[in-house]
Amino acid sequence: MMRLPTLATLALSVTTFACGTRPTQDGDAGSTFEAIVVEPASVTLAVALGGTATQDYVVYGVNGSTRTDITAGCSFGLDDGGFGNFAAARLTVNPRGGKTGVLAACDLQTGTAELTVNLRGDLIGPGAPANAKELFDNATPTTDVARTPLIEYPLDRAVSPRNIPPIEVQYTKAGNDLFHVSLTSTFATIHIYTIDAESLLSEVAWAAVAQTAAGDTLTFLVEGLLQSAPATKFASIPSGVTMSTDTIDQTAIYWWSSNQEKLLTQNFGETDAPDDVKAECTSCHSVSRSGTRIGYSRCVGGDCGKQALGFLKYNSITLQWEETVNANDLGRLGSYSTFAPVGYPFPTDDQALAMVNRVGNLELVDPDTGANVPSNIAIANVNGKSAMMPDWSPDGHSVVFAQGASGQFVDISNGKIAVMSYDFAANSHVFGTPTVLTPDPITLPNGTFNNFFFPSFSPDNNLIAFNAARANWRNFGNARGTGSRLMLTTPDGAYVVDLTELNGGHVDNSITWPHWAPNVTNDYYWIVFASERDYGHRLTLANTNTACKGNGVQQCKQIWMAAIAKTKLGAGMDPSSPPMWLPGQDIRANNISPYWTKPSVLQ
Repeated sequence: MMRLPTLATLALSVTTFACGTRPTQDGDAGSTFEAIVVEPASVTLAVALGGTATQDYVVYGVNGSTRTDITAGCSFGLDDGGFGNFAAARLTVNPRGGKTGVLAACDLQTGTAELTVNLRGDLIGPGAPANAKELFDNATPTTDVARTPLIEYPLDRAVSPRNIPPIEVQYTKAGNDLFHVSLTSTFATIHIYTIDAESLLSEVAWAAVAQTAAGDTLTFLVEGLLQSAPATKFASIPSGVTMSTDTIDQTAIYWWSSNQEKLLTQNFGETDAPDDVKAECTSCHSVSRSGTRIGYSRCVGGDCGKQALGFLKYNSITLQWEETVNANDLGRLGSYSTFAPVGYPFPTDDQALAMVNRVGNLELVDPDTGANVPSNIAIANVNGKSAMMPDWSPDGHSVVFAQGASGQFVDISNGKIAVMSYDFAANSHVFGTPTVLTPDPITLPNGTFNNFFFPSFSPDNNLIAFNAARANWRNFGNARGTGSRLMLTTPDGAYVVDLTELNGGHVDNSITWPHWAPNVTNDYYWIVFASERDYGHRLTLANTNTACKGNGVQQCKQIWMAAIAKTKLGAGMDPSSPPMWLPGQDIRANNISPYWTKPSVLQ
């Protein structure tokens, strides 16, 4: 992989106005002009990636046909200070593209202008010839399928948050040995020349590109040629990623690495190795929305017929996770768990409340002691069905769960998604009669789906994502064989829609464990899940770590993220997009069961 040299840190500062006295045409500082004119009124600058550009401005006070230079008495600023800063009337522009307004404040009057900045960059990677640009500029575009590079990642039509770490472009070489990778948007044009089948901008360079492309489509294109015969070049089909204006910050994702037998966490946007949370074989874990509690289950002594529950609590003083209930003590058998949110029914985490699944029955539990908490939660087991995989709503007033056949507690077949109300009054925990949300079956081009499970509430309580499969959740011969994919519904079951774009079409990518980003952002909801799909050529069925293979999994599962467009929500519309691979993962690990919540260190 080619990683480009780190560029100088971009200076992003906001220019502020200072009061100033301007000279006037007759020397009277109190005079008022008919108009204030800033020149140039509109200008377009090109700024190099990692560099700066400058622009001088002149301000005139206009009375009739008389123009007076009043620049020295004016203060200058930008609508968006991130574009640069002023020293007197000279603007120094940062490496960022886009449009912004220029404002001149001259005593009590103002004038405006428009600034357009185009971000440019020509970068040559290690091993590429110094004249690589000229070779591609002079080559003739030619069509030959065998010689045409194919962009393997990022996926076309994917949607990305603005603050995603650098995206690695991966592509096939197709018999070529020199490549031109371009990244373009309305205000950015970046050219990379490399001999590798991957290219990756530095964090600083990528931040400039991502900020420039926010709210726009960033288009990736790869050209290839053979240096020994450079007269012809071959261009890929472009891949476009929508760079949203949404920013995801102060969040953490927790997941279980099954082949490494440990629970890991990483703050969104970081690319360093994730932090260990809990060793040993911990599965079916859950994390509270406050990021302070973890529930987990373990096959003690290798006996998965006796899965035991345990709980962890984050100590904000020692900055360590402490085990309040140890699964090894076998004090409570069970699997799935969820936590009531801080705020309802209790105002602080000191009175935490957990819900767990014990051999198909939901129970209310004190996670500090493991003791049962009295309630009417048995109402969840309507008609003797198992109640499992619960998720407590962010507002605390509902619980969504999967209904399965009697006696099920880990695997599930013929599952249904059900929701029940919750109230805490007169010191009593009261649950309402469950309502089933999902029709049965749901028929798609790749089969009939009659097993629904792993439900998860969106951060504003308005949506529920869940898994759908054609058979039992797990197929120990071929995990993809169940067709497990994601669908979407509402808490009132108004509609159910398949997330076809997220699922990769009507194919089997072994998708499981959906959970939502805790932030409520402007344009999209964001969701994470585990999948066996290829990550470019870095991770495929052919090169997967054999340690990941087991229990039907044939390729290391990884954590992926996808956007759910708020403008496309409604019956019959697929609001999803192709997903993005979550940077910072170990592609040799089988990463599953992601939970997205607040980082524990913020508590």
